[in-house]
Amino acid sequence: MNINPTSVKRERRPQFSVILFSLVLLFLSACTESQAPLKVKTGQIVPPLSVQDLNNQPTTLQSTPGKLLMINVWATWCAPCRHEMPSLQRLADTIGPEKLELVGLSVDHDEHVVREYLNEHKIRFPSYLDRQFASVNGILGVRVFPSTFFLAPDGTLLRVIESWRDWDSPEMLEEIQSLLPAPENQPQKVLE
Repeated sequence: MNINPTSVKRERRPQFSVILFSLVLLFLSACTESQAPLKVKTGQIVPPLSVQDLNNQPTTLQSTPGKLLMINVWATWCAPCRHEMPSLQRLADTIGPEKLELVGLSVDHDEHVVREYLNEHKIRFPSYLDRQFASVNGILGVRVFPSTFFLAPDGTLLRVIESWRDWDSPEMLEEIQSLLPAPENQPQKVLE
């Protein structure tokens, strides 16, 4: 029996293409939840979020007087989340902690994996865990990873950005600076 090597290669290429296409689709959908509406809307007060710190201690995420709270919901298994983390750190370094409180909220189950990732990539802003998705789904209704929520000092949801961003780009810096707390006598801006 004679086997033509070129015919074998041709038979494998369609299989390889199908597998590659399937992997790409899996990768693209890995960070997306169903597209139900968010459970919180801009202009609404977001209740405190019960989460755990990276030492498994319960804590609460809530707005701080005089600061914009930026909650970035992410996971180590989400490639777009990992992609944007360095730019989030640069954003935090650029704006500073006086007016911006940037926190990560990971949905990973293993705090060691989260801590290792943060250390390896020199991410210094605090990150917390919501292993059971109680806050992420139960209160916020996150649909896509990453998702970022901006809360005014009084807890009002000002803006939600779904999917990854280059957070330290001039456009994003300008948008975030427009959300920073206004001086005492001026109202907070809400972006829809």
